[in-house]
Amino acid sequence: MTTTPKRTSRPVSAATAAKKKSVPMGLWLVGGAAVIVVLIVVALVVANQPRPVSAEVYEGYPAEWVGPRTLGNPDAPVVIQAWEDFRCPACSQWTQMIKPQLMENYISPDGAVEPGSVRFEYHYFPLSSHGETAFFAAQAAECAADQGAFWVYHDRLFRATNEGPSGFTIDRLTTYAQELGLDSNRLRQCVVGQQYFNQVQASVGQAIGLNLNSTPSIIVNGRLMPEPFNYQALTDEIKRLVDASR
Repeated sequence: MTTTPKRTSRPVSAATAAKKKSVPMGLWLVGGAAVIVVLIVVALVVANQPRPVSAEVYEGYPAEWVGPRTLGNPDAPVVIQAWEDFRCPACSQWTQMIKPQLMENYISPDGAVEPGSVRFEYHYFPLSSHGETAFFAAQAAECAADQGAFWVYHDRLFRATNEGPSGFTIDRLTTYAQELGLDSNRLRQCVVGQQYFNQVQASVGQAIGLNLNSTPSIIVNGRLMPEPFNYQALTDEIKRLVDASR
């Protein structure tokens, strides 16, 4: 295939209870309506609680096959490195067009072509031209990894790419964590404190050391693919490497 609110109660004194018995019927009706409103509000709050992290696309993968920034068989003969920027539209397209095909055919333990033959690695390469929001996004992904949710957060970030800088403010990064059922306050504090700034900077330095100058840069077993969107060329290289490993 190509392409709660917290509720507290207080004891009611006998005097207060006696006073309540003489409350006019009209006030009882008002009070009853208020109770109904409160129940509706509570129901809405419960209904709008963050959904649990959804990782359906990664179901079926052994636990050791899914790690922060790595996906697939640890012993796979082929390693594909994606050096990307969450603010990069081409990276978003690659992630939504090419990565799913690789997962379906090569990365998954039930792959349709060569199951478990490819391990996929994500590497941070936020471009300076995208400003601080690109660095915030990379750090947020690392913060999400602390909660065991790197890949679902990675996917959510790339769905926000087309929104530009406004999709990557700290408030929005926090919102995405809430949507996925993560501890959003924890993630926000992690990003605001720039807990992983040095790690992201080190990744950028590594990319520069590899003479990478654009995103997405796709490297297959050490070879930079000249046309990252050429799926046929990518699969030909995978086949060649798998055959050579046998």
